[in-house]
Amino acid sequence: MPWSNNDNNQNQNPWGNRGNGSGGGNQTPPDLDEVIRRLQERFGGFFGGGSGGSTSGGGAPNLSKGLISGVLAAVVLFWGMTGFYMVAADEEAVVLRFGKHAATKGPGLNWAIPYPIETVEKLPVTRVQRLEIGFRQFSDGAIRKRANESLMLTKDENIVDISFIIQYKIKSVEDFLFNIDSATKTVRDVGESAIREVIGRTLIDDVLTTKKAEVEVETQSLIQQILDGYEAGISVSTVKLQDVQPPERVIKEFKDVASAREDRERAKNEAQAYANDIIPNARGEGKKMVLDAEAYGKAVVERAKGEADRFNSILTAYRLAPEVTRKRLYMDTMQEVLSRADKIIIDGAVAGSVLPYLPLDRVKNKVEVKR
Repeated sequence: MPWSNNDNNQNQNPWGNRGNGSGGGNQTPPDLDEVIRRLQERFGGFFGGGSGGSTSGGGAPNLSKGLISGVLAAVVLFWGMTGFYMVAADEEAVVLRFGKHAATKGPGLNWAIPYPIETVEKLPVTRVQRLEIGFRQFSDGAIRKRANESLMLTKDENIVDISFIIQYKIKSVEDFLFNIDSATKTVRDVGESAIREVIGRTLIDDVLTTKKAEVEVETQSLIQQILDGYEAGISVSTVKLQDVQPPERVIKEFKDVASAREDRERAKNEAQAYANDIIPNARGEGKKMVLDAEAYGKAVVERAKGEADRFNSILTAYRLAPEVTRKRLYMDTMQEVLSRADKIIIDGAVAGSVLPYLPLDRVKNKVEVKR
């Protein structure tokens, strides 16, 4: 029921007890123009219109248009300045316009239409990020194992405990931002799945001893292949095995077996090194003996040819002058024989005046040698 029809509430009109100029029976609310005029008189000093502001048209207050324009311009300027942002040297910025990719900006000072029209997401594209699987290393240096991530089954149905690290970086900010929800969770799940597949087709002895590098390479390749299939925009730099060992309950026995295998490998390597040293030397000695024999054979043949040529030349000279040749041969033979003899030849004419000398020192040496 309206207030004007309620006789009991005539004096309780929420608009007051003011009349409308035609009598006090009907109560109406005050005129809106009058309310605005009174507000202008009270606060007109703040808007530059004064207390005596005039009205125009329907009686609305004529506020200062210049001041309002200035305030609006200052607000717009401040809003526009909030669009400036700095991109670090190792980052790229993705500009989103109403949530849709609009542009990708490089390092330096950039500008985007301020919020809520455009927003900026900065991503470290050159920074290598590290992800631990099978363990967690805390800031205080403490390391805690994660058995649900590290225990896995090998090809020969043995359980092995593996902890490893994945290092990766962003290669496409658009794919990284829009195609995956959580980069850390995605890389961890993919890395765990990939290494379980690689270990599942590898023997435990190979994992513990000789094929760690192969496991790392295969795991990295498989992780990259899966992430490329997701179009995750991630490049895997390194997969590094940190700790590879059997479960704690049988670790002592496995270490003994591994030590025995290492001793066997060391003995094999030493034997191979010895063989590599002996065989080339033997081949070299054999080659040397063959070359020496060939050289000796050639020398004997050449010497025989020389002797034959010498004999032929002597024979020719003998046929031409037998006496001279015979005497010359005799003198050469005597010279060769006497040059090796330890004797002193004395002319018979003076033999009686020479005191015989017995070389006792030489005789003594010869006797000692014979003994």
